[in-house]
Amino acid sequence: MSSKRYKAVLFSILMPCSIYLAQATTAEQYYALIDNQVAASASTEQRIVQLSASLLGAPYVDGNLGEGEFGQYDRDPLYRFDVFDCTTYVETVLAGALSTSSHDFADNINKIRYQDGLVSFVTRNHFASADWLPNNQGLLQDITTQVGQAETLIATTVIDKPAWYQAMKEDRLQSLPDSVNKQERLDALHNEGQAFQAQSVSTAYVPLTAVFQGDQINQALLDRIPNGSIISMVRPDYDVKKWIGTNLNITHQSIAVRKDGQLFLRHASQLKKEVTDEDFIEYFAKYRDHATLKGFNVQQAHF
Repeated sequence: MSSKRYKAVLFSILMPCSIYLAQATTAEQYYALIDNQVAASASTEQRIVQLSASLLGAPYVDGNLGEGEFGQYDRDPLYRFDVFDCTTYVETVLAGALSTSSHDFADNINKIRYQDGLVSFVTRNHFASADWLPNNQGLLQDITTQVGQAETLIATTVIDKPAWYQAMKEDRLQSLPDSVNKQERLDALHNEGQAFQAQSVSTAYVPLTAVFQGDQINQALLDRIPNGSIISMVRPDYDVKKWIGTNLNITHQSIAVRKDGQLFLRHASQLKKEVTDEDFIEYFAKYRDHATLKGFNVQQAHF
C-alpha cells in the first residue's frame, strides 16, 4: 500500500465520528480499508464492525443494485458505496470482510448476491429466507437456536417465485436503454419465472416475547448475540401476496454491533433514510405488540 493510501485509511479510522459521517465513503477508501484490515490481521468481527461503520450516514435507496451494464433486465451497478438498501448494505460489508485483498471484493459480492456466484437476475438471491440465507450458509452459520435456546420458534411460509415473477411490472426493468422494447423484455422476465416452483421455507427466529418479558429485558439472551452478527427481521408468513405475488418470512436485514457494552442495530433504514445505528432494545420495543413482526433470525459469519 502506498504511503498516501495508508495515511488516508489511518485518517478515516482515527478521525472523530461526526467528521467521518459528513463525508461519503468512496470505492478507493473502502478498498483501502479492506487492505489495511488484511495487513493488520483483523478478525472477522473487527472487519465487519469497522467496514460497516465506514458506511454510516450513506443514504437509503431501495433496489440500487442490478447486474451491471450487460444485465438483461436490470442494469443498475453490480456494487456501489454511495447508497444502500438493507440487503445491499449487509452484502457490501460481508464482501469486504471476506476479502483477503481489495481485488477480491467484486468476486466476493457476486458470490454473496448470486447463487453460485453466477450473475443474472434469475440467479440473484432475491428472497432472504429462500435464497440469501440458505445460499450463503458456507459463509454464515445460523445461530438463532443458540441465542433463543428453548424459546426459539420456526416461521414457515411458501415463497411463490412463479407468481412473484408474474406480478412484476415494467418498473422492475431498471436502467435499460431507450432502444429496448420494454414490453418484450417484461414478457421475457415473466417467462423466466415459469422455470421455478413454489417453495416451502422454514426460518428459525427469536420471538420478541423472549426478549421482552413483562417489564424486564432478557439481558442473558441479548448477551448471546455476537458482535457483527447478521440480524434479519422475521414476519412469519407475511401476507403480501396480493401486492407482490408471494408471502414472505423476512423483510429487513441488519448488523448487530456493540458499543461500550450496548447492543445496536446497524442498518440501512428505510424510515431514517440512511445507514444508521439504533439501540437494539429501542428498535424492537416499537414492535412488541406488532401484528406481523414477531422476532429475528441471527447469523454469524465464520470465514
